[in-house]
Amino acid sequence: MKKDPEANSEKLLVHGFVLAGGKSSRMGMDKALLEFRGWPLVEIAVEKLRGFCAEVSIAGNREDLSRYAPVVREERIDCGPAAGIEAGLKASKQEWAMFVPVDVPLVPGGLLRRWAERVIAANEDAEAVEAMGPLVGDRLKVLGRSQPAFCILRHEVLATVSSALDRGERRLEAIFDATRWDLGVAAVVEMEAGEIWVDRRPASVELERWFLNINTPEDLVEAEAAAEADPLRG
Repeated sequence: MKKDPEANSEKLLVHGFVLAGGKSSRMGMDKALLEFRGWPLVEIAVEKLRGFCAEVSIAGNREDLSRYAPVVREERIDCGPAAGIEAGLKASKQEWAMFVPVDVPLVPGGLLRRWAERVIAANEDAEAVEAMGPLVGDRLKVLGRSQPAFCILRHEVLATVSSALDRGERRLEAIFDATRWDLGVAAVVEMEAGEIWVDRRPASVELERWFLNINTPEDLVEAEAAAEADPLRG
């Protein structure tokens, strides 16, 4: 498949995880292996992360996906993406772990890289750390709406995620809100996707395209049509 243009750049000390544990009920078939312009969605997501992450894995109980990247098994069933995030944090070989859903093929790999760079830089800012403490996570927002399955977390968030799952909590928003209180009010922040590009601010229509989830056959048709017109889709 087409390689990310930044694939030869220096790798960041981030372990990237593709969240591929969903049931794909609305699609009517497995989404991870659904082809998008001739390539499986899981391969597209893995290659984008490989462009800048030191390690890349797939979170989900799918050994058949191991041909694309090592598979990290989820210990909990029917817990949604939080189970994949818990499994990834346990398996992460780096201080930071980035999570992206398998069904968002249009998000630019360059955006993901710049996001990771900014999070790491913020954590190394001595004045910021002194003012609010070490940053342990960041969530992505798009046009003011949270995209909780897109997140970058440090390992110390694992205990809060596991504790919330033990209590029966499944919603990522609630789990991250709990993290704020467990680790400090500013422990987990949110960054607007539109603010990550340094050369220009993407138009609203671009951001909507980039974060289009492919949940139905109609979504697939729409996304493939958008890919033809979007030079930054990779």
